[in-house]
Amino acid sequence: MNVKLYNIAAILALGGSLLSCSDDPHFKIEGEVEGAYNVSLVLEKSDFQGFWIPVDSTRTSSSGSFSIKAPSPASPEIYRLSMGDRFIYFPVDSTETVSLTTSSKNFGMEFSLSGSDNAANLAAFEKDLLGLNATDSASLATFKRNVYTKYIKDAQGSIVSYYVLTKIIGDKPLYDPTDRQDAKYYAAVATQFDQFRPDDPHGHMVKEVSLQVMKARNKAEGKRTVVEAPEVKVLDIELPDEHGKNVKLSDVVGKGKKVAVIFSMMTDAKAHVFNRELARIYNEKAGTVQFYQVSFDPGQYEWREAAKNLPWITVLDPAGNASSAISDYNLYAIPAVFIYSADGELIDRAESIEDLKKKL
Repeated sequence: MNVKLYNIAAILALGGSLLSCSDDPHFKIEGEVEGAYNVSLVLEKSDFQGFWIPVDSTRTSSSGSFSIKAPSPASPEIYRLSMGDRFIYFPVDSTETVSLTTSSKNFGMEFSLSGSDNAANLAAFEKDLLGLNATDSASLATFKRNVYTKYIKDAQGSIVSYYVLTKIIGDKPLYDPTDRQDAKYYAAVATQFDQFRPDDPHGHMVKEVSLQVMKARNKAEGKRTVVEAPEVKVLDIELPDEHGKNVKLSDVVGKGKKVAVIFSMMTDAKAHVFNRELARIYNEKAGTVQFYQVSFDPGQYEWREAAKNLPWITVLDPAGNASSAISDYNLYAIPAVFIYSADGELIDRAESIEDLKKKL
């Protein structure tokens, strides 16, 4: 895999499991798909590589009705119901029952969701998207202001506000954190999470993304932080991990292990192959190496869920092409891998997976 750097690419991400007869907390989605007789419906979340996998499935009855039960998520999340290659996304807070009404003909385009305010709001937002002209900058700016007023302003840190904020339209984010005008929306959502849901990881991610973009912008404008150390051996990086906690590269290198600094995108189509090979090396070199993987994915939600099950350090750089790491490490394509020695010196660049294995 060798792709040119770009700012945007995302696939929603998370993993799930089947619920059998159990007293564990669960939620349910049920409803009717008009015109769907004995049609397969699949409830999905995505695996840690960013690919959607089934949680459970069912078939519609002769009248199009269906019902699926699944384990409640640890924190509010987004799921989707698929019928072939068409999808309907919906939020789950905990143990609610979400009701869906749609038709076989317009599945994924026209539908109603009920059972919670979040479900109704997400359905309304998706319908609003159908009328968006994303190619007209004035219309797009007006749309985003209206969306903020309707779905974010009074959301009090809901999963829907996070979903709306990180929504990808085509190959670009609806709200781009690197854009000065859009950055204020990130700050607003971060403030809501701080006030109403301070322990929710989604809020931590929004806050850290905002801070990192601000730092990158200030650095680009010459407002550089003075480094007081007499000598800097590390081209330092400080970015949020999947829990929203900043992790500095300089706190990892020079601790008696070689460190591989990996620049990639978790949601690239071939990321699962690349990460699988990384895992093979990581396991073979257990205890002697550390990985620090920097991702340029534009969607925080998608990246976080794709990264959280990997056994090494994973951080997100929301600045994309504006990232200072691109110039610091002279990146011209990703994935790219650099190697620090056990005592903290930048000593090499790996040109391939096999080259990385050899040099570690």
